[in-house]
Amino acid sequence: MRMPASARDLFDRIAEFADKHSPQTLFARALLIIVVPMLLLQALSAWWFYSQRGDNVTNRLAILLVRDLRMLIALRSDFPDEAHRAWIIRHSAQDLLLYVSFRKGIIRPFREPEFFDIVAREVQGALEADLKYPYFIDNSIGGGQMLIEIQLADGDVMDVLVPHVRLTFGSSFAYVIAQLGLALVLFGLAIWFMHRELVPIEHLGVAADALGKGRDVPDFAFSGGTREVRNAATAFHTMRIRLSRSIQQRTEMLAGVSHDLRTPLTRMKLSLALLPESPETRELADDVVDMERMIEGYLAFARGEGDEDTSPTDLSDILEDVAAGARRNNANIEVTWQGDMNVELRPLAMKRCLTNLVGNALRHGTAVRLQAVRGRTSVEIMVDDNGPGIPPEMHEDVFRPFFRLDQSRNVDTGGVGLGLTIARDIARSHGGDVSLAASPLGGLRVIVRIPI
Repeated sequence: MRMPASARDLFDRIAEFADKHSPQTLFARALLIIVVPMLLLQALSAWWFYSQRGDNVTNRLAILLVRDLRMLIALRSDFPDEAHRAWIIRHSAQDLLLYVSFRKGIIRPFREPEFFDIVAREVQGALEADLKYPYFIDNSIGGGQMLIEIQLADGDVMDVLVPHVRLTFGSSFAYVIAQLGLALVLFGLAIWFMHRELVPIEHLGVAADALGKGRDVPDFAFSGGTREVRNAATAFHTMRIRLSRSIQQRTEMLAGVSHDLRTPLTRMKLSLALLPESPETRELADDVVDMERMIEGYLAFARGEGDEDTSPTDLSDILEDVAAGARRNNANIEVTWQGDMNVELRPLAMKRCLTNLVGNALRHGTAVRLQAVRGRTSVEIMVDDNGPGIPPEMHEDVFRPFFRLDQSRNVDTGGVGLGLTIARDIARSHGGDVSLAASPLGGLRVIVRIPI
């Protein structure tokens, strides 16, 4: 039986609202899952305790109180002399824990007890049901007592001070303390167990983040933990080993491919050098140079600098080295940085990334600005040029391997369409990314983000 679409939409909205307004950490959400039902259970048990046992006991104590009051009224009516009045007052205090006094006058006007004054309302109900005299109840006199005024038939008023101990059961306060104590103990145990179970997940998350940033991840073992967490850790170790093996195999294969391709190209260059110079040999030599350049680009893209280890590096030194290399070719380049530039990365790969971007900017512009800014979670490196730029709708297309623009960028640059692809590959191997935007210089801005 399928759920109606309206019901699914309602549940989806509820789930979206709960996800938006609930804590964002697994630890806090797990505690909510445990604590909220526990608090609801305790609230329901407290409600049942007071509504069933509490109200019933208070009601019975109120009925007993009214019976004692009826007895005192009967004694006062049968023995109206002063001697018996004193006897009634004395023994009501000693034996009934009721402090009685008699006076001439009338009682105050009737007033309903407060809604949440359970004791006064129970006493009112018992007086209405079993006492046929006008009365007035005042439960606000303090001192842990209630005042009941009763209008007698002979015109006198019997004032009765009733201690609250006659109308309440003494275990209520102990019950509240026991409930609070139990809640604190259970809450503490829940925090301890949840923290113990989530520590391995935190370690696994840190290891996965380091692996995503291209950093070395040492072996780590879980002490305890659930079966699911151990399975996840085992899968992570297996994935890491397979990735390392794949990178190693690719590097070894590319080393062989590089040797096999360079050897015939070298023979071709030597053969061309021995031939007499002619237009045909010059064209063939240019083709050999193009082939050698393309092969270098392909190998650089496939290799991806993956065999280099990360290390703490001063990024400002890399920026200066890239700018110095560009200035050797009389390039107009400006270099600035803000904040601490000490970042853990692969220096050779990052230098290659920035060299590609700066070279690309210089091929299409006459001025380049290279700047870096350290943020709270990442370092942003921006390469600006004053060239023709790239249309926004093609910002993602240019990252595809071997993709080249035909109009907005110069087609006679000698590139093979891998510069931006290699730069993004290097940035993503560090856990970051490369994006494009409009430059304040009027051309293209390339933004390299590296997490720290």
